[in-house]
Amino acid sequence: MNELNNTETNWWKRNKKKVIIVSGIAVAVGVGFLAYKNKDVISAFVKGGKKFAYKVPQIVDPIKIEKVPEVIIVADTKAIPVNKIINNGLPFEVEGYIRNLPEGWHPSAEKIAQAADLGIELGEHQTLVNSFMKNVA
Repeated sequence: MNELNNTETNWWKRNKKKVIIVSGIAVAVGVGFLAYKNKDVISAFVKGGKKFAYKVPQIVDPIKIEKVPEVIIVADTKAIPVNKIINNGLPFEVEGYIRNLPEGWHPSAEKIAQAADLGIELGEHQTLVNSFMKNVA
């Protein structure tokens, strides 16, 4: 058992040198690529030894620039009435149904017996809801 622990090492201990070498090569390639892309700037900096300005596009004559006014179109909106009347306001019956209960809740013994009388088998977190009238008030 002790020999097993000595031979087992984690991934970092086994591959530390390889990771350092590969990351060093990756950094060197990245720096080389950036230097190649910006060789003009680097050569100007080395040769001149002075501050240099990037090329700035020339400013167009302000007289030639025409200002375009912003056009904002506001559409007229109407409030759409929401019809909450169900079944033309007449009462109707909602048949009983099976309701899923939240985790940790269980149906009462009365509901389990009532479901068994109706031939319904309830799951672990289910209960039977009695029929009721809607649109009564």
